[in-house]
Amino acid sequence: MDDTARGRAERALRAHAPELAGVAVVALGHGLDNAAFAAGDLVVRVTRDGDVEREARLLEVVAEGVVLPVPVPRFADADAGVLAYPRIPGRPLLGRSPPAGSAAALGRFLRELHAVDPARVDDLVPAEDPDPDEWLAGLDGPDALLRIVRASRPRPSVRRVLAHADLGAEHILELDGTLTGVIDWSDAALTDPALDFARLYRDFGPAFLEELLAAYGPLEGAMPRIEFYARCAALEDLAYGQARGRRAYAANAARSFAWLFPAQRERG
Repeated sequence: MDDTARGRAERALRAHAPELAGVAVVALGHGLDNAAFAAGDLVVRVTRDGDVEREARLLEVVAEGVVLPVPVPRFADADAGVLAYPRIPGRPLLGRSPPAGSAAALGRFLRELHAVDPARVDDLVPAEDPDPDEWLAGLDGPDALLRIVRASRPRPSVRRVLAHADLGAEHILELDGTLTGVIDWSDAALTDPALDFARLYRDFGPAFLEELLAAYGPLEGAMPRIEFYARCAALEDLAYGQARGRRAYAANAARSFAWLFPAQRERG
């Protein structure tokens, strides 16, 4: 996707930020659905098939009510699938230890995010009912771990909130011991709040999750779903990292097995 994405980014810059037309467009990273570039003071994110105009309006709503910074759109080009915003300082926490106090800060952030009135965003994000069976379909990994995940299939939740829905370490920025922003809102949805805790549990462990939930407030009955989604997300990232040569993702996922599959590790 990179070469095509770079061309789309350059065309969008010429159309919407002509003062940057001659500036080098530098790759920042890419995933399955997005590629990100830097151009001057902008991050230019190119999506495969997302609705960037809706995402831009969503970010405006989110920014009004949360404690941590989120991207503030400079422009959204629907035809090119490009969203550009001033770069938020910091670098992702993927593969690094979170700074002191970050669990509490993220707990407050999620409490505020999940309190956004769904009526304000129901035309901006999909309403999704996470089905554990769909998470299991196509899931790959060691047979022993897959058996554990299948055996821990939880009941779906009936509660729906505005969720980031892909809140992992790679989307949380830090600078000088302070969280500076939460990026990549392309998967946001009205969905089970447990999804926003699952990847944080995967990436940072049980003590972090405990502090996160303490700052967030009551979330009754969510732990089986948090654990299930965290296990699925770890196996997905392991497979993705191995298949794409993304070592940081694979190493981070493998490290999380110590708390997501403790009994299996003891047997090993």
